[in-house]
Amino acid sequence: MPPDAAAAVSTNRKRFRRSPGQVAAARRFVAEALPRGSDLQETARLLVSETVTSMLDQVAFGLVGTFEVAYTMVDGQLRVEVSDDGGPARLRRRIHGVRPKQGRGFLLVQRLASRWGIREDVAGRTIWFELGRERQAIPAPA
Repeated sequence: MPPDAAAAVSTNRKRFRRSPGQVAAARRFVAEALPRGSDLQETARLLVSETVTSMLDQVAFGLVGTFEVAYTMVDGQLRVEVSDDGGPARLRRRIHGVRPKQGRGFLLVQRLASRWGIREDVAGRTIWFELGRERQAIPAPA
């Protein structure tokens, strides 16, 4: 998207208390802007839940603070960013058993989002994902 077009796009933002009870509120915040019952809404609900839960799980125990959810719709594509003010802790990759009850969130994001990524700096981290476009296929080796 050209820089001047990005300025014209409206981004909706909301800050939440860092608490597991706020996952559902974050999910509703994004889902309410999407067509009810659509695949886009259902996928966004799932991925917001996974990214917020992952963010909360990575924060040092007992750290009080907030997180922010922001979303933008451009040409039928949804971009969601979940940002934490929890400091520079790095997201951890965990090794889980064959049938773990948690820890599969990023696998879902990888499979369902058309693009996704993580930005980290001294102020915290942002997990972002995009939905609504076809995933870009990576050519198989010849």
